[in-house]
This record gives sequence, structure tokens and C-alpha cells, in this order.
Amino acid sequence: METTGTEILSFTLDQQRFALPLASVERVLRALAVTHIPDAPPIVYGVIDYYGEIIAVINLRSHLKLAEKGIHVNDRFIIVKSSSRRLALVVDEVESVLKPLEKDINEADGINSGLKIAKIIRDNGGIIFIYDLEKLLNSVEEIQLDELLKAEQFV
Repeated sequence: METTGTEILSFTLDQQRFALPLASVERVLRALAVTHIPDAPPIVYGVIDYYGEIIAVINLRSHLKLAEKGIHVNDRFIIVKSSSRRLALVVDEVESVLKPLEKDINEADGINSGLKIAKIIRDNGGIIFIYDLEKLLNSVEEIQLDELLKAEQFV
């Protein structure tokens, strides 16, 4: 069996399975205290201090139109790095690192979601949606986030 050579990190939100390319993941942390930002877009919970860098904490539930819930102590933050910024994604649970077989990967054509689905993987646990981190924030959200993080309170 031939694998893709691409490792992914699988996680759950509201008992649904998702994944990101492992190459974009820096670290997984237990949930931390988040500082709220007034007038932040719904996708942003707030910010955290990550080793001296202020990074946005992203509410994936908002994009996926899942039931909203606050951040709980048992949640995890996945620290990711896109081409434009570092972010913390709030997830319910991190499952594992997977290296899927080529036969288990399908293109995501025709699936409409709040996020850009890059691929779909079938495994024994069901279906996993792999998201494109570069498409996580739309251009309006990117601009809003840049403006919020440049505000005096975070300098």
C-alpha cells in the first residue's frame, strides 16, 4: 500500500473529525486563558501570548456553523503557521497524526463548507475533512485581524 507522504493531524469538533497538514502545525497546547478583543469578528475568540508573540485564537465552530460553546479547560489549542500568520485553533480533542493511504484520499469537489476543504479521507473511524489553512480566514477577516492586532493595546 502506498502512502501519500503527507502527514496530517486529526482532531474533533462537536464529535466531527477534521484534519490539517502536519507541516502547518507547530504545537498542541492545553487551553489557556484568552484575552477578549472588543469588536473582533465572530471567528476570533481573542488573543494569547505565545512565547512573547500575540496571536489570535480562532473559533472554528463559527466557520463550520457548529453549536457555539466557550473554551473549556479540556479543550486544546493547535498552534498553526500559515504563510501570513501564526494562529491558535480551538478544538475539542486532538486525535492523532495520520499518514493516509493514497486510495483513501478523495478530492473534495462539490462539498460546500465555511472553510476550504482540500481533501477527504476515509478510514476505519469514518470520514475526515482536511482543510486548507491558507483559506481559513477570508480577506475581510484578515484585514480586521491585522487592524486589531496592530492596536496600541497589543504593541
